[in-house]
Amino acid sequence: MQREDIESIKEKHRDEWVLLSDCELDEFNEPLSGVVVAHSKDRQEIYNKQMEIKKDLCIYYTDNMPEDLAVMF
Repeated sequence: MQREDIESIKEKHRDEWVLLSDCELDEFNEPLSGVVVAHSKDRQEIYNKQMEIKKDLCIYYTDNMPEDLAVMF
C-alpha cells in the first residue's frame, strides 16, 4: 500500500469513512497523508476494521461531518 496525500484520498473516497495507517498529522491533528487501510460509507465497518488491526490508526471522513454525529475526544 502506498502513502497518499489527504486531497487524493478525499477525491478517491468521496463521502466515505477512511481508515488510515502511517498518518502524518498537522498541528491540529488533522491528517495530511496516510495509507488507506479501509474505506466505507458505513462508519461501523471502519470501527470494526480498526478493532482488528493492532497499530496506530486514524479515522477520517472525506466530506463535511454528518449533522447527526457528535465527536468526543
